[in-house]
Amino acid sequence: MRYSVHNHCAGADRVPAAIRDEVATAIAAIDVRPEKGAAPRIRDAFLASLKSEGWSGEVPVARGSDMTITSMKDGVGLCLQTGNMARMYADLIKLQTLYLDDAITSAIIVLPSQPVAQQIGDNIAQAARLERELEIFRKAYHVPTLLMCLE
Repeated sequence: MRYSVHNHCAGADRVPAAIRDEVATAIAAIDVRPEKGAAPRIRDAFLASLKSEGWSGEVPVARGSDMTITSMKDGVGLCLQTGNMARMYADLIKLQTLYLDDAITSAIIVLPSQPVAQQIGDNIAQAARLERELEIFRKAYHVPTLLMCLE
C-alpha cells in the first residue's frame, strides 16, 4: 500500500528516520484490497510487519488502565486507526497523556485517506479530517507527530 505524510508540531524532526522507515515498510507490506470489511486484515498485515521489527504489542496509557495505544518503540508511540471516526480523538488524548507523562517523545498516527476510508466502511477515521483538526487542536495536542496516510 502507498502512503503520504503530514507533519504536526515538528514530528518530522522528532521521529527518528529508522522508525519512520520501519513504519513505511510495514505500510508497504499491506497487500489487502481496500473494501468493506478489510480493516481487520489491513490491521493484521501492518502489525505483523511491525512486530517483526521489534515493535511492542498494545501499550497501556496508565498502570492498571484498559486504555491502550497500538504500539511503541524507542520512545515513539504509534496508533493505527482504521475504525470509527470518534476513536481518532481518543487516540489523540492517549498520545498526549503519554507525552506529558514522558513515556513517549513523539508519535505516529497511521490512518486511511478519505477514499480508502470510504472503501473500507462508513464513518471511518480519515487523514484529511485529522490534518485539518490538528490545526484547531494545536494548543491542546502538541505531541510531535507524523500522520501516515494509507493511499
